[in-house]
Amino acid sequence: MSGYVVCAACGTRIKAGRPFCLKCFGPLPDPGAAVKPTIWDSLGLSELQSALLGGAAVLAVGGLLVMIWETKPVQLDEQAVPVARAAGTVALPAVAATAPRAPDSSETVASPVEPFERTVAASPAETKSEPVDVPALEATIALYDQELTKQPDNADVFNRKGQVLERLGRVSEAATCFERASALSPDSRTYHFNLARVANALGQSDRAVAAYREVVRLQPQDYAARYVLAIALQKRGDDEAAVSELQKTVALDSRDANAHLALGVSLERVGRIADAVPQYQQYIAMRPDSVDAGRLKEHLAKLAGHP
Repeated sequence: MSGYVVCAACGTRIKAGRPFCLKCFGPLPDPGAAVKPTIWDSLGLSELQSALLGGAAVLAVGGLLVMIWETKPVQLDEQAVPVARAAGTVALPAVAATAPRAPDSSETVASPVEPFERTVAASPAETKSEPVDVPALEATIALYDQELTKQPDNADVFNRKGQVLERLGRVSEAATCFERASALSPDSRTYHFNLARVANALGQSDRAVAAYREVVRLQPQDYAARYVLAIALQKRGDDEAAVSELQKTVALDSRDANAHLALGVSLERVGRIADAVPQYQQYIAMRPDSVDAGRLKEHLAKLAGHP
């Protein structure tokens, strides 16, 4: 048995008989155990052949490692931005595209030409009327008041009293009587019509329109009722509603030139120039010598110059 052994871990020469290396604390070989021959000794190779074969093995392992590295799949980044397909193009951030909106045929078109204004007719207050016998009319009112004391819910008496008050020029009092008559007899066209007329004279457009609508409700096929409702709406500035009523009016009877003119005015005011022009042309054809015909021809020429 040799007196010394060599540590297989660090190569230190240690006296035989110790279980651990004093330098690296690794286990020491048993000097009495058989030494296992190396692979090279088993193959019967010389030292030179062993060295050459070991070098070849190292080169083979190195080549294999390089091949494995080159063929390693690349992990894709889930947050990666796509690259532009064509060379020279730049990938831009996605933007929500808005398709161009198709023009709506119902849309209005602004015109630089001021809408046509009809010649204002004289109001009932400005027209000459027959002389009024004031004492007689006031005596009639007194009689109606006595009758209403006995019959406070008599709609007909309220209506007749309102008519007398209207003749006396006491229009506000007349409106109150017509309103009371309409409330007592809501299915009477006459009472609603009288209320609408005096409310219109007082400049109370909302009150007049409401009363005219009741007239139309009771007689939807009445041309005059539709027309006066439309004019009341137009006077109030509600041209959209006026157009609807005037179209129904013309559908009931297309022979009234004034209805065509009124419809053209409201159509132009809401910006429907292309629809207003035929109505104006119809009015001129029906009333070529009217006060508005000449002015309307000039107005159409201006509209033609500003499409």
